Amino acid sequence: MSRVPGSRRAVWALLLVVGVATLVVAEVAERPPLTNADRAYQLSREFACPVCSGQSVAESNVPIARTIRASIASMVDSGSTDDDIRTMLVARFGEDIDYTPGGSGLTGLVWVLPVLVAVAALAGVVLAMRRWKGSGEGEGGSAPVRPLVLAGVGIVALLAGVLVAQFSGSRGLGDSLSGEIRLSTRTLLIEAGVAPTDEAIALYTQVLELQPSNAEALAYRGWAHRRSGDAEAARSDLEAAVESDPTYPDARVFRASQRLADGDANGAAQDLVVLDSLDARPIVGDLLEATRLRERVATALTDGGALLGALDLLDSGLAVDPEAAGLLAERGWLLARTGEPELVDIGVVSLDEAVAADPVHPHALAYRAVVRSVLLGDSAGATADATEFASLPDQPPDLVALLESEGLAG
Repeated sequence: MSRVPGSRRAVWALLLVVGVATLVVAEVAERPPLTNADRAYQLSREFACPVCSGQSVAESNVPIARTIRASIASMVDSGSTDDDIRTMLVARFGEDIDYTPGGSGLTGLVWVLPVLVAVAALAGVVLAMRRWKGSGEGEGGSAPVRPLVLAGVGIVALLAGVLVAQFSGSRGLGDSLSGEIRLSTRTLLIEAGVAPTDEAIALYTQVLELQPSNAEALAYRGWAHRRSGDAEAARSDLEAAVESDPTYPDARVFRASQRLADGDANGAAQDLVVLDSLDARPIVGDLLEATRLRERVATALTDGGALLGALDLLDSGLAVDPEAAGLLAERGWLLARTGEPELVDIGVVSLDEAVAADPVHPHALAYRAVVRSVLLGDSAGATADATEFASLPDQPPDLVALLESEGLAG
């Protein structure tokens, strides 16, 4: 039986290597840039619908999936990277939402294994070449071909590793880290977060049946009760949430709101001061700013004769965010309202800082307009602030009434 000459074997080995290399390069080569819409759609396919079974965000049409798609599209349009979007969604919904495995635990093998295979293959080639070096002189010239063939096998293994990494970089749709999307307390909490109030209360109750001391479920059920007007149930849940986890920021801000509604400004202030020492999510700060909760508590304290307590509360917030225009404006206004020259001067400085931090902040403009008109006799400055306020698209009614009472309405 005739043998294939060594040179012919070498040619076939090289052809095999070139063929595989061509396939790999074609697969991993950079594709043309996607449009924002295409990129947003592609990203939405890489995340699981948090409340569905076996559907991606792109496939599902439930409210939370639509919300996530809108968030992805908005972040893509604003220039966020894929990593930014992935980090935001994982932080909000947990790791199970991400179809792309991470680099730790069992999923880290997806990235490590191809490298190990390639290294092992190359090590085997080197070892074999050392053993066969000079041993094939009497084998009709076939020995020199062996190292070449083995080198080709090593290269194929390396390129195969690249392909494994490329194709293993994502899980199949519907798979979590353990292979499926599980109905869990986290899923119930996510679903409750986008449900109508009555349905949300029922979902939070389901969580608490499984985990009676779940601070998040207690806090958010309490907040839902507050929104529905059931103050007693809200108070009970929020007290239990803080008792369960005194460091849970959401529970603190929700209880502060309920305490203020109950007329307990001191208790509300205590919760907000504790909140300032916690690592709260940005959404908590957004809630404080949108509701002006800290400012309203400070006003209630001042009206109750506790100006120093009000200033301490505002200063506590300013220690977290020194350029918070709303807090600077409230601080300046409360100081100026005393009518004491030294405190008025300090208040004016605070109001100036508020306008510098946010030139279109309605409270900063309105408060400074009144102070300039009534306490400083600066008619031109007051008119300028009132005119700027009048140009704002959203003018809080209480500020409009304040300016009108001082003859400063635009």
